[in-house]
Amino acid sequence: MKKILKIAIILALTFIIIQIEKDFKNREFFNISKVQISEVSENLKSDLEKIKNEILGKNINDLNLDGLQTKLLKDVRVKKVSISKQNLNEIMIDVVEKESSYYVQHKSKIYTMDEDGTIFGRLDEYPKKSMPILMIKESSEKENLLQIMQKLKQLDLKDEVSQIYVEDKNLMYVVLRDGARIKTGVDVSKKKYEIMMNLYKNIVETREKEIDYIDIRFNDIVVKEKEGKGAR
Repeated sequence: MKKILKIAIILALTFIIIQIEKDFKNREFFNISKVQISEVSENLKSDLEKIKNEILGKNINDLNLDGLQTKLLKDVRVKKVSISKQNLNEIMIDVVEKESSYYVQHKSKIYTMDEDGTIFGRLDEYPKKSMPILMIKESSEKENLLQIMQKLKQLDLKDEVSQIYVEDKNLMYVVLRDGARIKTGVDVSKKKYEIMMNLYKNIVETREKEIDYIDIRFNDIVVKEKEGKGAR
């Protein structure tokens, strides 16, 4: 009998403690009064303000931080999110946005794209930057163009590129900032680009004529200089 009584007392005390803790956690001073958000672009800021307003006034102990983080990461503009509780009733949301590495032109519209090929905004939504433009007619072209740009980036040649596009299945063009065109393909090696760029710089420095194109698709590199009105 004494054993049963002890168990009953323990259960009763446990229930009382749980109830007291529950009542304590639900008190008004745990209601979120401040949500700090890291500095972000204007178009993302407006959406984060909506989430901020949804959180304000809610009990901080009931807030599902993992669920909120998952929700924010679904936004294609967001790269990383860190959410933490500050004091008894404040939340800090630290957002890292994706960075633009390329412009993508499809038909008459221009978008921003990150290094991994994710399109996350329009040209007018972000400050203008000097970046290569990927001219894409079909979505299937994007991967091949990114492979070429990755090789150029590894050689620190990305900033030399004005635009890049697919002419047909056997020919892609890399257009340099002075207008010279590089005829290339997805299978052209990084070493070939390095040789081509050294050759290009040597020609520009020592010859009077401008380059029309350099073809690096085959074993021998072919250089075609501009003639007539296009020449110097």
